[in-house]
Amino acid sequence: MRKIKLLFYFILFLSFSIFAQEESRYIYIEWEKIPKAKEYQIQISDSVKFFSILYTEKTKETSVKIEPNARYKYGRIAAIDDLGNKGKPSDIFEIESRIMEKRKPNALHSDLSNYLTANHLIQLDSSDNKSKGFVTYYKINDGKWLNYQGGIQLQKEGKNTIQYYSIDLLGNRERMKAVEYILDTEGPLAEFSISDTFQDSEKFLYTNKNSKINLSIQDALSGIQSANVFLRTANESIEIDWNEKESISIPEKFSDRTVELFIVATDRIGNTKTYSKFFRHDIKTPEVSSDIFPKKNTEGRLSYITQIQAKDTCSGIQGIFYSINNGPFEVYSEPFTISEVGEYELKIYAIDNAGNKSPIQYERIKISEIQKKKPVK
Repeated sequence: MRKIKLLFYFILFLSFSIFAQEESRYIYIEWEKIPKAKEYQIQISDSVKFFSILYTEKTKETSVKIEPNARYKYGRIAAIDDLGNKGKPSDIFEIESRIMEKRKPNALHSDLSNYLTANHLIQLDSSDNKSKGFVTYYKINDGKWLNYQGGIQLQKEGKNTIQYYSIDLLGNRERMKAVEYILDTEGPLAEFSISDTFQDSEKFLYTNKNSKINLSIQDALSGIQSANVFLRTANESIEIDWNEKESISIPEKFSDRTVELFIVATDRIGNTKTYSKFFRHDIKTPEVSSDIFPKKNTEGRLSYITQIQAKDTCSGIQGIFYSINNGPFEVYSEPFTISEVGEYELKIYAIDNAGNKSPIQYERIKISEIQKKKPVK
């Protein structure tokens, strides 16, 4: 099978760290991806003629990190296609120019100088001077290399690394520089839940005396500067002394009123976000009553028809319950009749949709024996 000659051309990039340094170092080599390459072979020698190969590695990536060695002087890279054919090696480069200092991790909240808001324009400290023939190239994160035109705007929220370098008219390229910025355009995230609630058919929320508001406010990037929490009605507003470890109770004075939970959260670089949730606070118990109507049967005995009503001005009635002579409580659905001779104690109560239970009310009913008619003399 005829071998296909590969003509692969590499663009190699120097890298330099501007961040805090440690004593340890490493060799960093990066190159442009070649479409036909399945993998790449890196070779390092102590001779520019590569008489002896001190280090070799194959990788599918487009960059490598290698532990430094005093004998490592020169490097080159070749691409390999899916048939195993190796292309022409890249230009030989000096390993010394590829040595980078390991940088310490940056704490996100420690320094705000590299944080950017939505309205920003990054100016690179470059040798870009077209009148003198200097041209600057840059790339953001793992993006493509672009011609620097005097201003950069970031799109990705969070950490962004910009690498850049300049080339003069003679093709001399300065060592690559890198800067890191954190794009933070969102205000803090507030998450909240309210316990012991009822939601009606129109998705409106009702709370009761046991309801608690659990609130968490976080900011993943620059951190929280301030958080103000309010409970307010149409004509009153109170600010809550919020603590993430403690739940918020709803004051009794807001009973039977529509209340708004209103949150204003601001991060350390000025992004503000507001949150709002409306609910109706229901701590009043429903009212329950009964009507008992006497009625004589065909034998002349009195029987009693019992009808129970309940009303609630806020969340509405969930259910009405009754018990006869200390029996188990049953759900009331329609009027019922008591007709057997005896004495009866009727207990009734109601529960509204917010869970408020009315006090138990008592009714007494007495049904006597049949009164026989005396014969007419």
